[in-house]
Amino acid sequence: MTRRGLLLSGAALAAAPALAPRIVHAQEWPSRPIRLVVPFPPGGPNDIIARLYGPRLSALLGQPVVIENRAGAGGVVGTDAVVRSPPDGYTLVITNGGSLVISPHVSSNVPYKVPGDFTLISVVTWVPEALVANPRLGVKTLPELVALARRQPGRLNIGTAGAAGLSHLAAELFKVQTGADVVVVPYRGAAPAVTDLLSGQIQLLFADLPVLMPHIRGGTLAALAMASRRRSAALPDLPTTGEFGYPDLLAENWYCLVGPAGLPPAILARLSEAVRRAAETPEVRDGLAAQGAEAAWTSPAEFAAIVQRESEKWKRIADAAGVRTD
Repeated sequence: MTRRGLLLSGAALAAAPALAPRIVHAQEWPSRPIRLVVPFPPGGPNDIIARLYGPRLSALLGQPVVIENRAGAGGVVGTDAVVRSPPDGYTLVITNGGSLVISPHVSSNVPYKVPGDFTLISVVTWVPEALVANPRLGVKTLPELVALARRQPGRLNIGTAGAAGLSHLAAELFKVQTGADVVVVPYRGAAPAVTDLLSGQIQLLFADLPVLMPHIRGGTLAALAMASRRRSAALPDLPTTGEFGYPDLLAENWYCLVGPAGLPPAILARLSEAVRRAAETPEVRDGLAAQGAEAAWTSPAEFAAIVQRESEKWKRIADAAGVRTD
């Protein structure tokens, strides 16, 4: 063997001990419980989604999946805690898309970089946004609302489920796409916004369909349009914004499973397959459908494309509307 060959062989042998633990670790994973962080309080949509997926992932992976609620800063606190964890597959987070594609553009205090600080595993749930009105407003369709808003500029208030979140930017997008002069009123969550909408303090609201479903079905709120590419199976008679002539008025919320950057490929592959199979189970599929949501799976590459597309879109809207949280 040449001297160069000996040197290369020696270098390979020297590197082997350093690589071996990671390879073995990936092959043995998981050998202990997996912590699944929910970066929002218990009882909300993010929490419901995680608790539907958790038992199915546990059964598929052969280890307990322990849900940990770690709320703060619109999902940023819990998401950042996972980003800073070791990339060993034992600490993951199910979070909303806004934490990845909106928060970094509206705040200078977001401590992580997207996508560089993450391993993108899969979108797990699509949650369409619906535009609803207080029935006393007297409108039943999106065109009727736009006509009324143009006749009464600046007199209608549209609530949002939070400042600088998806529903806030959806309201700003509504103004741009329709030319309607309405006043955007951010709330601290969907629940207080719905309360004020029911009482007539505001007239309109963009919010996740699950929080609106009981009121739509009960007739206490008038559903005007789905801000999605296709109709919802939960409300098949409700047209989309595109059907009313506004194909770019889209605000589809989504939730995803991510981990810290550097997750070993073998672990990523197992997680991806587990999510795909979990999303097909009746427990997850039907449980989400009852909430007006849709179980989902995407490959890591498809997920990366969604993040890039959504990030560019919402940054453009936030910048144009001057939406900031600091």
